[in-house]
Amino acid sequence: MTIPMLVITGLLCLATGIIMLVAARLVRALRHTVELEQRVARLQEGINLLTDTTETGFRQVAAEIERLGVPTAAPAVAPSRPTAVRLRAASRRGRSVKEIAADEQVSEGEVRLRMSLADAGAAGRTRKTGKTGKANALHA
Repeated sequence: MTIPMLVITGLLCLATGIIMLVAARLVRALRHTVELEQRVARLQEGINLLTDTTETGFRQVAAEIERLGVPTAAPAVAPSRPTAVRLRAASRRGRSVKEIAADEQVSEGEVRLRMSLADAGAAGRTRKTGKTGKANALHA
């Protein structure tokens, strides 16, 4: 072999090594990103559960206060469906945020927050792990 061929071969080997090193770092970063997305999705689901539980508790306390304050009045009945489900259904029916907030007796900001959390939670649930246990990040 001639010297120019040896130089070219050496440069190609060096370039291949650099590309492999960069690819390995990218794969590692992608794994960390997928793990963080899964953690955030779990946290959002936990926040939704805590919010619904707190809201139900406040409604039950309000109903008990009403029952104790006015003996002839019927206690308020808590809705059977979770708030996020009711909000999503009302949004699909074309109702505005202002109308939904008035019906649910919450602020418009809370309606927007719950709807965005529901959308984010739905997006997080679509990224399930495959048979290998690794997240399908390329299909997301």
